[in-house]
Amino acid sequence: MPTVTMTLEEYEALRSLISSERESEGASLADREMNPPLAKPKKRRKSKYQAELGRQLKKLKKKHPRTAITRLMKRAHSATRKALKR
Repeated sequence: MPTVTMTLEEYEALRSLISSERESEGASLADREMNPPLAKPKKRRKSKYQAELGRQLKKLKKKHPRTAITRLMKRAHSATRKALKR
């Protein structure tokens, strides 16, 4: 491996050249081409229960907008079980 010697001024000039190249628009485009964006993970399918729970909760929220969400969730859960039982 050959030995390269530089003065401090040459070294600083080289560093500034490299950093300015990284900051330029062309460098960012080159980075994008080198590293393509990763594919988004596949969304999970809603279960039948979860879909029905959402419907029941929506109905209850419309009827009782000021009721605490914990109470509505309990009511929605029992309404969902009743709806799916049929």
